[in-house]
Amino acid sequence: MKILILDEWLPFPLENGKKIRTFNLLSRLAPKHEILYMCYMKKPADSIKLSVIESMGIRVIPVEDRRAEKGTLRFYLQVMLNMLSKKPFSSVYHIKKVFSRRLLEVIGSEKPDLIHCEWTNFAPFLEQTNGIPKLIVAHNVESEIWRRLSKNTSNPLLKIVAWQQAQRIEQLEKEWYPRVNQCIAVSERDSLVIRSYGASVTVIENGVDVDYYSIPAETVDRNRVFFAASFDSFSNQDAVEFFVKEILPRVRSVKPDISFWMVGKDPPDRLKRYAKKYPEVHFTGTVPDVKKYISKSAICMVPLRIGSGSRLKILEAMAMKKPVISTAIGAEGLRIDDGKNIILANRPDVFAAELLQLLDRPDQQRALGDKGFELVKSSYDWRMLAEKQNAIWEAMEKEN
Repeated sequence: MKILILDEWLPFPLENGKKIRTFNLLSRLAPKHEILYMCYMKKPADSIKLSVIESMGIRVIPVEDRRAEKGTLRFYLQVMLNMLSKKPFSSVYHIKKVFSRRLLEVIGSEKPDLIHCEWTNFAPFLEQTNGIPKLIVAHNVESEIWRRLSKNTSNPLLKIVAWQQAQRIEQLEKEWYPRVNQCIAVSERDSLVIRSYGASVTVIENGVDVDYYSIPAETVDRNRVFFAASFDSFSNQDAVEFFVKEILPRVRSVKPDISFWMVGKDPPDRLKRYAKKYPEVHFTGTVPDVKKYISKSAICMVPLRIGSGSRLKILEAMAMKKPVISTAIGAEGLRIDDGKNIILANRPDVFAAELLQLLDRPDQQRALGDKGFELVKSSYDWRMLAEKQNAIWEAMEKEN
């Protein structure tokens, strides 16, 4: 089967949950299908990424990236002008004529059997794909993320903008999810929202490469806790703010020799200032392999207040038998059992108390780690999840 994937960028390097999911599923499906991957690219900067994806047997169809560079004056002008629009900025920013024209050319020349839209914000491109079976992957319910940002931010302007974007993205979701043959959600909870829009939806959860993360443990620093994330995301930035301002003071007053490691790319300067203010707080930036940081740490923490979908970093920690303490939103979408394979805590005082207690109980750490490993091995291995994706593709082909 010839499958055309539409996405914002190449799924490499594996620097965020979306890329990790896409890479792991497609790398396992490429031997079974002819996969074309159409996305924006910057040449020659993306040449190494291109070679990695093509080495998997996937043919890349690059589109010149003419979008405004984030953080530039042109970008912020577009954000301001979008205030007058009825469409969400997160979609308008990506829907460019250069991509639309190239898509029509590819459909005409390649005649794909199926179009797989790997991101909800790309859904408007599907307007020109009549007669071809198509699906949308909802890595999150995007409108819910913006709605939670509006609720949690203390910035009055951001509160208004986030609420506005939530309404617009919800309209995009309600318009497009029912128009495609199939939607894929990453959790049962997300599937209920998508189904309420009148769409056909199947759950393929996020996963983990159990073999890759099952490595001999390094010497563990029993006072070291980590949070692995992409810190260019406002939901992860909010998690750091929440932790540093409301949880950290309670923890360090009892255990001053604690160390907290924020592992992941692009922390903004306002977050990195916390490392100067608090010597126990460390930001690594982009790392070649997160395993080293997981292995050396005693506990994984996920202090998220904003999000949707499910967290791959929890699964990676569990695959390395690390105990996890998280907010309910941080662990949302996973089939976890509070007190058995994870600890859930939402209020900052409870989160701090649970973390302090867990640090002093190595036996409980081992028990949580062992149960977490059992969970990911039985339910979240990428090999099983890739088979689910394959079954959906094949079923769509037979139906059409």
